[in-house]
Amino acid sequence: MKKIGLFLLVLVVSVACKNKSTIEVITENVADNTTVEVQSRELGEAMPKAILSGKIQDGKVTFDNTFADIDEGFIAIKDNEGLDATVFFVGEPGSITIKFDKNKPDDSVVSGTESNEQLQKFLNEIRPIVVKIKAFMAENEAKMMKLVEAGDENSIELKNIKETYEKMSKEPDAIVNRFESENRGKAIGLLMLFDRIPTLEKTPEEYKAIFDSYPASLKTSKLGKKVEDRLKEASGEKVEDTKGLSVGDKLPEFKALSTEGKELTLTTFLDGKSLVLVDVWASWCGPCRQENPNLVKTYNTFHEKGFDIIGYSLDKDDTAWKKAIEKDKLTWTQVSNLKFWQDPIVGDYNITGVPANYLIDGNGTILAMNLRGEELDKKLEELLAK
Repeated sequence: MKKIGLFLLVLVVSVACKNKSTIEVITENVADNTTVEVQSRELGEAMPKAILSGKIQDGKVTFDNTFADIDEGFIAIKDNEGLDATVFFVGEPGSITIKFDKNKPDDSVVSGTESNEQLQKFLNEIRPIVVKIKAFMAENEAKMMKLVEAGDENSIELKNIKETYEKMSKEPDAIVNRFESENRGKAIGLLMLFDRIPTLEKTPEEYKAIFDSYPASLKTSKLGKKVEDRLKEASGEKVEDTKGLSVGDKLPEFKALSTEGKELTLTTFLDGKSLVLVDVWASWCGPCRQENPNLVKTYNTFHEKGFDIIGYSLDKDDTAWKKAIEKDKLTWTQVSNLKFWQDPIVGDYNITGVPANYLIDGNGTILAMNLRGEELDKKLEELLAK
């Protein structure tokens, strides 16, 4: 057998090394031995699960890339000092790099593969707008609360604030739509389509026509199958293996800690009650905070008639959570596990966004879901009149 020459051997090894797919996480201001997980979310599941795990050493950790298909990917970074961050990336074959700075968690950078380079372009464009919206809400939320509490819900000032917020909130949607349109036939376009379907800006048939235009390799990918499931949901079809809740179902049990640190379960809270709203929210959620004045008004109107609320927060910062409760004057029971999107209730209730709420009877049976403002008031009047 002919021997391979030394130069050729070195060349073969070099090529093999270059072709090896990796996921490299490079960090700043993160201590060595901090746990890093590569996570993925299976079809029909609300929460991602770890598929790889490692420890930061000398500011980085490298994994063998096990993504053989296009899918959602998540990097979860956790330490013992309160850091609990998640960075989204496109899971696909190739070498992927994620840069994360603990002091600037919202400015993470993904790169390496074509889809992740496109994802970063998208993030670079949308992040300044998200920052602008957050700043606007921070500047105006106290003013909105005062106007609502003063009974000036129809004031021109409040109307202008709401109209400005609604206009600003459409800017990110426009960017997502443009990226989807410009990248049809590519993984990043499919990801944007996946994001847009629940908005129902188009009909299910229109979304399906767009999906059908994608190549078979993407449509049959893991991400493609998730898009297909969302299309079925949008069309009203029953989707296998999902955990979505419906009116008439019994709301699953939960367990969380009160603001005083005492453990409370749904069953315990329901004892002796007949009509309860389980309100899932968070201090960092703009729409949640915007809805809180309406909830305060509803609670004050119907509490003496037998209605109660329990707030379940997806916060991760204890101080921010309690400050929001005090600032928004939420006088009903509040609980949280301070686990952000890793809270068990997210998977158990199949929560994909907040605010979310569930109106239940004393047995925990769901009577209505996601009612807000006047819709909630009308439903309570109807139920309490019986």
